[in-house]
Amino acid sequence: MLTAKLLRHTCALALFSAPLAVMAAPSTDPLFTIGLLGSYSKFKFEGGRESEKEDVGQGGVFANFGNKMTAESGFIYQIGGEAKYSKKNDHKLKEAQADLDLGWRAALDARNFVDVIVGGGYGWTRFEPEISGLDTKLTLKSPFAKAALGYNHQFDTSTLRVEAGVRRSIDGRAHLKVDGFGSDSVDMKDRTNPYAEVSLLMNQQGTLPINAAVYYTRTEYKIDADSPVADNTKLKRGEFGMKVGLAF
Repeated sequence: MLTAKLLRHTCALALFSAPLAVMAAPSTDPLFTIGLLGSYSKFKFEGGRESEKEDVGQGGVFANFGNKMTAESGFIYQIGGEAKYSKKNDHKLKEAQADLDLGWRAALDARNFVDVIVGGGYGWTRFEPEISGLDTKLTLKSPFAKAALGYNHQFDTSTLRVEAGVRRSIDGRAHLKVDGFGSDSVDMKDRTNPYAEVSLLMNQQGTLPINAAVYYTRTEYKIDADSPVADNTKLKRGEFGMKVGLAF
């Protein structure tokens, strides 16, 4: 009798415990994420004795594919791109950027992971201000190298990621065109620009995971000192932004 009761209690406990025991672990498969972004930038232009400041808001889209938010250890990667646009009064700002990240991740314990990332990409920026009634186009193009450190913390149904690093512009070019006055191209100085991003992948085990992020980048553009066109001209930019997208 005692053995029969013990067997029944054991079977009942096993039935109630089964759903908890088979709860799926978060997937480590790569994700494709697409969404919207918004940013706010503070520009400071310095040239000769002149200095001007401008605040600009932008909206745009982004997409990426990789396992930076899901992998637990080993090789990690991500390829992505974004495009942004802004119009304020008669001034326009258009931008596009593509990135490729490659790295290696190590597990600190079952929920915490650190990684090292190297990579590269290409940035394109066009300012279209109207100065004294003249249409002006300043186009900046530059490939860049990238290095960063990352940290992932895995919750039950979400993952938090913190990443900080630098992008080093390489052999950038600036092209200035003013209607009625022609155009000219000059070299840009190589610059090292820091960035940081905090991302949260939510509903990771659901049918439609959501990826949200906030970021900051600081960028400096400087005309080569050897240029006879615009010696010691600099444009500094601090950008705060956020991204929200769906992951598949």
